[in-house]
Amino acid sequence: MRVGGGLLAVAGRNGSGKTTLLKILAGLLRPSAGRVRVERDGVPLAGEARRLAVGWAGPDLSFYGELTALENLRFFRRAAGRAADDRELTGRLSETGLAEEAIGRPVEEFSTGMRQRLRVAFALLFDPPILVLDEPMAGLDTDGREMVQDVVERARARGGVVLASNEERDFVRPDHRIDLSAVRASR
Repeated sequence: MRVGGGLLAVAGRNGSGKTTLLKILAGLLRPSAGRVRVERDGVPLAGEARRLAVGWAGPDLSFYGELTALENLRFFRRAAGRAADDRELTGRLSETGLAEEAIGRPVEEFSTGMRQRLRVAFALLFDPPILVLDEPMAGLDTDGREMVQDVVERARARGGVVLASNEERDFVRPDHRIDLSAVRASR
């Protein structure tokens, strides 16, 4: 299967393999068969270029609890060998609705929804052309859900978004769809 731009909705029951598929696409797990190739302008990406081309957010993405949201993003930018301009990073937090309430607070004090917003900010950290979002709306209030929808709309206009969810309402006008429940049942 080839996925270009737009939104790929990955649906399925709990345990159907959504998270595993997304981790393979994000380069966090190796596939047991087949391969995943990430391209930019028709050129396959590998190594660091591939890692930075895919923005990942998933429920098991953890942060350093004693650090603030800004300090966490700064750490991850520097760990990737990139500059960490605090104004830019604050802008990323603001884009997810976190900036004012999170700048000076340790992440360990965050609510579930605030952590989810930070995960989305992390996925956007390197302006990736591809976003891979696993249950990005879990634990979010109405404003948070709208923020994710806005992020998805902007990302699908410049590249591709792969979004997995158990909730049909999380898929807003998908361009492609995979239902892993149907795939697993046919085996």
